[in-house]
Amino acid sequence: MTAPALNYQFAALAGVTGNYISPGVSEKDGVAWYRQPFVYDVEFLNIVNATTVVNTANVQNDSFFVCVAQMASIFDHATGLVNTDPAVAPMLVYLVDTSSGKYLSDKPVAIGNWFGTGERPFFWTARAQTYRPGGQIQAQLTNNMAAAQDVRLSFLGFKIYNGIPDDSATG
Repeated sequence: MTAPALNYQFAALAGVTGNYISPGVSEKDGVAWYRQPFVYDVEFLNIVNATTVVNTANVQNDSFFVCVAQMASIFDHATGLVNTDPAVAPMLVYLVDTSSGKYLSDKPVAIGNWFGTGERPFFWTARAQTYRPGGQIQAQLTNNMAAAQDVRLSFLGFKIYNGIPDDSATG
């Protein structure tokens, strides 16, 4: 299935209101829209002190991705035991939507500004962040913690399909 040829106003057409998008099917203006829950991850494994690394998640070509929440998992690389809350982690992150070329801040900012935890994720409030099919979610991470860390940045949201996709084609 190919991605729908839509502009950034498609969220309103797909029945998206505020920052919540319920899964399933909706119909707006005679068009059926299917919303499938999905998560993209950007991983930084064994990022040592005073190091900056850039990694990406490739947005699949089959649909737009609407990100409604973000969370970070930060573990000590040596032990795998310590889960640091992003609100207190001395890390900087710089996010880019490479499909549009848009930076989501003017410089690297504290990781707690963009990411929460599994219990308290960061939610997009006024409008969900939309990523185009075939684009990338790029994250630059600077670790200022004393020890090497394993960091997973999760982007939670929905794939938006124009019509009902065949289950065998969408996984």
